[in-house]
Amino acid sequence: MISRNPRRRRTLLASAALAVATLFAGVAPAVQAAPEARSDVFIRDNGSDYGYEASSGSLYSSPDIRVCFSATVLCATDDPIVQGSTAYIHVTLNRPGPYGDGYEKGNLQVWYTKQGTVAQWPNQWNYIGSKLDVDVPYGTKTVVIPWKVPIGSHFCLLARWLSPTDLPTEGVSTSLNTRNNNNIAWHNVNAVPFKIKVPVIRPIVFGWHGPDPTAVGDIVFTQPGKPFTGPGRITIDLGPDLAARWRAGGAKGEGIERVGETELAIVNPQRARISGLAFKAGEQIDAKLSFTAGAEAAGGQYTVHVTQVDQRGEEVGGVEYRLAAERQ
Repeated sequence: MISRNPRRRRTLLASAALAVATLFAGVAPAVQAAPEARSDVFIRDNGSDYGYEASSGSLYSSPDIRVCFSATVLCATDDPIVQGSTAYIHVTLNRPGPYGDGYEKGNLQVWYTKQGTVAQWPNQWNYIGSKLDVDVPYGTKTVVIPWKVPIGSHFCLLARWLSPTDLPTEGVSTSLNTRNNNNIAWHNVNAVPFKIKVPVIRPIVFGWHGPDPTAVGDIVFTQPGKPFTGPGRITIDLGPDLAARWRAGGAKGEGIERVGETELAIVNPQRARISGLAFKAGEQIDAKLSFTAGAEAAGGQYTVHVTQVDQRGEEVGGVEYRLAAERQ
């Protein structure tokens, strides 16, 4: 991530020595590189991302981050994490990006937070670990970091590539940091194994992580490909706080049906929306999703996106749920 903005480049170079000292244990300060020798390693935000900043398209389900049972075999899709066990986070680094092709070693960091659409950087993220002095050849390199999965929730992941001439410019908004820096990637993907007619519950948090003191937005459900709604049922329990906010905003929405005091069912598989939710900066409000597969869902694989958008319709963040029958 090397900006074409001259002022940003000057700021980057002026702060490089301090950043190296504070962020890159094990990486010695480098002599200032000529522009043509700068490195630009990137991690994709989505399958159409070639490293340009700001990226477009989805930003919360990076294909270059996967959670696997094995440290040596890259899983085709995320394996379901087992709380209390050790999982292995595989991060694929790409070189060169569009802003430099110079050689340079760097560090890869991985962080986690509660499963949800928002988290402020850095105070709502927890450090997992790093790989130091990583050498990225032309093409790609996959780095593996072990993770002792905490007990008590499901999690989102953040990967950050750091080298002396390839530093991110970051604020409090994780989504803006991810969108504007090609060496930061967000992976909010949850593998959901199901049994027929047995509800699977997943916690999720909504809120606001931007610099503004308050925000109003919507929660949007989409199901690309074969829909789970129909063969199965999706409900969301907003909980008393979020449900009260929804009612205060006029109880607006589409493709949803109220089925309890705080619970809504998703009835339109193409698009469902819970509208007019107000948040304060830094809030993370707990809710619960329930996925129940009917008999017709047997043998199928499904994808459900739960995305939070702001009042301008711009994506704040989200979670991708990948549902498949539990392995016997």
